[in-house]
Amino acid sequence: MGVGATRHDVVRLSGPSRLWRSLLTVALLVLFCAGSLVGNDHWWPFSPWRMFATSQAATGSVWSTGIEVRTADDVDTWVPARLTPENVGLNRAEVEGRIPQIESDPSRLGTLAESHARLRPSAPQWVGLRVVRHKIIVVERETTGEVETDVLAEWSAR
Repeated sequence: MGVGATRHDVVRLSGPSRLWRSLLTVALLVLFCAGSLVGNDHWWPFSPWRMFATSQAATGSVWSTGIEVRTADDVDTWVPARLTPENVGLNRAEVEGRIPQIESDPSRLGTLAESHARLRPSAPQWVGLRVVRHKIIVVERETTGEVETDVLAEWSAR
């Protein structure tokens, strides 16, 4: 060997080592193929996430979930509020993931009002909170200005 050269020994895997590596490779291949063909988001990481694997139609609707609140200063008016960790202690996805539970028990929204009071003590107190879903109408990838709003759940401090 010349100056600076190193000698590398070849390591050969035993039969059982090659077997379990081959079986693992085949199992992963089967999972990835099955996930791509019939899987859904719950199969991740063995399937593509739907939101990255599909596209929206050029004409249709887009959904947006949010919250609206009434404050102690103005109990008659619903105003949009930010659905962020800084404002309510949770992000939008955490609330969206619990929509079925919130719809069946709207009193859960009271915890968002309590969190807001702790996080923003100088802000007006929330005496009402509702989860809304906005359906935004799109034609040829352009919004039409038409928005349909559904109230999914509503909570009141009274």
